[in-house]
Amino acid sequence: MVEKVLCVCVGNISRSPMMQAVLQQHLGISFLVESAGLRKDLAGRPANYRSVTCMKERGVDLGDHISRWIGDLDLDQYRWIVCVGHDEADQVRSALNTGSATVMVANEHQGGIPDPYELGMAGYRDCLALLDQVMPHIAQRIRDA
Repeated sequence: MVEKVLCVCVGNISRSPMMQAVLQQHLGISFLVESAGLRKDLAGRPANYRSVTCMKERGVDLGDHISRWIGDLDLDQYRWIVCVGHDEADQVRSALNTGSATVMVANEHQGGIPDPYELGMAGYRDCLALLDQVMPHIAQRIRDA
């Protein structure tokens, strides 16, 4: 049985789709990595074009990504939920029905993964570079659990 991991950011249009793709590469086929956001009003949108462009430069296609709201998901189906920051992790913990999922913050000791939304392509490339640094450690924590 494939174990499920959820990556969460605010809108599921910038950071969490990139995080999902990078983490999936590190975890491999034994895991299914998905993503969602905390804002219901952003559900149903495509990934931000800057996220799509950054990942396309990497050879990963986010063109089919459609944002999802965590309220539409059964969070209990995920064993791990990886969030972009402490506030997002707190919101996810309050939405969980049980304590079955382990909620983590990516880049926890440095305050999470900063939002690149207002920072242009350079900000998105910096975000992806940070995900490249952080996701191997997250993947190791998941595999070791």
